[in-house]
Amino acid sequence: MPRISVVLPMFRTAPCLRELHQRLVAALEPISPEFELVFVDDGSPDNTWEIITELAGRDTRIKGVRLSRNFGQHPAIAAGFQRCRGELVVLMDSDLQDRPEDIPRLVEKLTGDVEIVYTVKTRQSRSMVQRLTSRLYFLLFFRITGLNVPKNHGIFRAFTRKFLHAVLAYPERNILYGPMMFLVGFKWATVDVVHDPRPRGGSSYTFRKRLSLAFDVLSYTDIPQRVLMNLGALTLGGCFIYAIILVVVWFFRKELPPGLTMIAFILTVSLGIVMLSLGIIGMYVFRIYQEVLNRPRFIVAEEINPLS
Repeated sequence: MPRISVVLPMFRTAPCLRELHQRLVAALEPISPEFELVFVDDGSPDNTWEIITELAGRDTRIKGVRLSRNFGQHPAIAAGFQRCRGELVVLMDSDLQDRPEDIPRLVEKLTGDVEIVYTVKTRQSRSMVQRLTSRLYFLLFFRITGLNVPKNHGIFRAFTRKFLHAVLAYPERNILYGPMMFLVGFKWATVDVVHDPRPRGGSSYTFRKRLSLAFDVLSYTDIPQRVLMNLGALTLGGCFIYAIILVVVWFFRKELPPGLTMIAFILTVSLGIVMLSLGIIGMYVFRIYQEVLNRPRFIVAEEINPLS
């Protein structure tokens, strides 16, 4: 069996870290004795790094990476991707909602020309609000990109080094690995998994963060600009029709109708479209500005058992 690397971004996962390590070792040793675990501490305020240090001192298969601050889940994933050395790579959450025992099933599907295996959640332990926002997010991404994305897929997935090289070829700063991997292409397969409840603590993905991710999806499309162009055209067309009506009324009655309400309505709608357009344009300009600055996605403060 090829060497397997498991990349795990971590934030406030200290309570379940030891159990996670035990279950990962039990799941991986029978299929890949030379596996490695890349634990990336994304600036956790708890003692996550201390536990990683303790575990890595006993198990050299653990590669610990501590970021200088909290950069976010996807920069932490990028740090793990750049440091893993396995022929096969597994990406999963570190809160035990993704089951380490499912890793052999994912790896088994990586046969033939299948380069990546996604997981589909058959049972979810999240709240109604979380499920609704996730479905809205997937629907939005599917409509925007037109890609055939499996419903209820999670970040838990396994892929080949060939696929990883393709992923690392994307240089942008604000990258979302979940949807971006579908843009990479290649033949893929799915595995049904159970999404366990979080054993301790709550999710670090607040409603504000989920909303921010939904806006990040807009960077994959020009649909907002085209929608605003259509709104502007409709508004202009409506104003033109209203002007014709005024001319006709003046021709027959020699007076203009009292259209103050209509004029105020048209001005308000037009101003709203302009302000919305400026906001969306500003969002894209800011993303361009971030790319031009070319700042690092993350800064590594410390590493344990660094990879050769």
